[in-house]
Amino acid sequence: MKGELRTEWLFDLHATVDAVNAYQVGDFGGGMRTIYPVTGGTVDGPRLRGKVMPFGADFMVARADKVSVLDVRAVIRTEDGADIYAFYPGLLHQDSLGPLAETPADGMYFRTTPRFETGAEQYRWLNRILAVGVGWIDQPGTVSYKVYGVL
Repeated sequence: MKGELRTEWLFDLHATVDAVNAYQVGDFGGGMRTIYPVTGGTVDGPRLRGKVMPFGADFMVARADKVSVLDVRAVIRTEDGADIYAFYPGLLHQDSLGPLAETPADGMYFRTTPRFETGAEQYRWLNRILAVGVGWIDQPGTVSYKVYGVL
């Protein structure tokens, strides 16, 4: 049907961040910018398997309305040695979505829109798709996402 949104599960991403050594840039008028270094992680799913390399960061802004605006940059190294640059904005909050829908069951709205860049021939399809991620916090310093390709 025209206009229908369809998705396909690509992978789960589990990343560790260094919250202890986060860098506070400060309040620039649009919120408090904090940079959380990405220290590693894993990627596992039917379309992609590998690890999150120990560099990159979330350049997050905590706004006055209690919404955190994510700006994550990371590199995934696949099991077969390909490097994929992943970058994704997102939103994280625990407020009601109002007329759109109820707040998710876990009480947290944590969504991202990943994009990818790679020169590896077997993964070039990632350069041409949009994706959405549904996130959650496993424990302090560990975040996870279920990532879907938008068809």
